[in-house]
Amino acid sequence: MPALNSSVLPPRTVKASTGLVPAVERATAILSYLQTNTDSSVCTVTGIAKALGLHKSSCSNILRTLESSSLIEYDPDSKSYMLGAALIGLGATATRRRGILQVGLRPVESLVRQTGLSCVTFTQLPNKSFLIIAQTDSAKDIKVTINTGQYFAPGTPALARLAMASMGGEEIDAYITKYCQPRFTAATKTEHATIRKEIERTRAQGYAISQGEYYAGNTVVVAPIFSAQDNICRGICLIGFAGQVDEDELPALGEKVRDTARTITEAIGGEFKFSVPNYIE
Repeated sequence: MPALNSSVLPPRTVKASTGLVPAVERATAILSYLQTNTDSSVCTVTGIAKALGLHKSSCSNILRTLESSSLIEYDPDSKSYMLGAALIGLGATATRRRGILQVGLRPVESLVRQTGLSCVTFTQLPNKSFLIIAQTDSAKDIKVTINTGQYFAPGTPALARLAMASMGGEEIDAYITKYCQPRFTAATKTEHATIRKEIERTRAQGYAISQGEYYAGNTVVVAPIFSAQDNICRGICLIGFAGQVDEDELPALGEKVRDTARTITEAIGGEFKFSVPNYIE
């Protein structure tokens, strides 16, 4: 959106909406206001409070809170506020994630058509849990469905092995100890040596397979998506009922998932780093 250097948007009074947190609404209204108004004379506490219909004391408290997180910055000379440096990182992350979803849409749709199985795109969060950021469901009547916005535990077998495949030996051991001991089903692998062999296989093949370890009766195949900008674990996960996937078809299925992930990786400027035999320390 072009900056409005000398003009001011019409005042927008902030009104609480049902089910929303008023303080957060006010904070987002302030950020939106600073995005579109760059004239310092109207970006003071008084100017912002008046434009948005906020009490000056409440507005001041919100501004100080946003400033403490570097979401906005204060200019003592003009006594005005502007958007802060932290938003640059947030925007860059949002752009990368959106880019992955946009670039990956057609390859994933093609994978789903070829296999008849559902596929999700996921990313690992700072707390090590996994978040589903996109889903493409199979057209079949009987299918596994995982919804966008759903979270999975840090120790979710196939996803965790994908994350650990980019780690060093000590980091892997710490991750296994901290996150990979819960047994989701009777088939869940929890032994260090067994999991490390699975990680070695993941690196060598470029994909990971898990059968009945998280949900009994489900088979998943996952492969990583690498970004040129960061080392965050993200990837795609093909999932189906065990009865939909024959044992002897798994290697070919893994290759399809890996090739799709590689296509997406290269399209966003990344380098596919796995499929390197004996890569584990």
